[in-house]
Amino acid sequence: MFNGDRSSKYPNVQDMVSDGIPFINAGDLEDGHVNLVTCNKITREKYDDLGGAKLQLGDIVYCLRGTLGKNAYIDNFNEGTVASSLVALRPKDIDGRYLFHVLNSDIEYKQRVVHDEGAAQPNLSAKSVSEFIMPVPDIEEQKKISEFLDGLNNLITLHQRQSPLI
Repeated sequence: MFNGDRSSKYPNVQDMVSDGIPFINAGDLEDGHVNLVTCNKITREKYDDLGGAKLQLGDIVYCLRGTLGKNAYIDNFNEGTVASSLVALRPKDIDGRYLFHVLNSDIEYKQRVVHDEGAAQPNLSAKSVSEFIMPVPDIEEQKKISEFLDGLNNLITLHQRQSPLI
């Protein structure tokens, strides 16, 4: 797990540029993906200066504050960082797509509700998330489950696009 930078180097409005490295916040997470069109961008220099999460393909971005559990699988870019309300999960000894699907299931939801530490605003710590218990079948079974669920999601999306609005 890699937290967003919380130091004095944290990007501010003056650090944002129109074309640069994605600086992702919770609002940029849409339907399990990062919206690269709407997300803020920072310069290479600012990115290199930050000590927080350095995203790569296959990471999962997970929301710790506000919309708890909102997440995205990183498959459409290979470099970026996250705001302090997010954490980057780098799958280790688990298929990333499988972990993504578990994080979008009742398995995650039930644990998230128990670990919510917020009063006025929902809040989780990265430590709490690291303690979530996940079912982990062997890697081949994980891949089969992921392929099945990816296919099912694609089929649902296709049908939603084809359905006329009433």
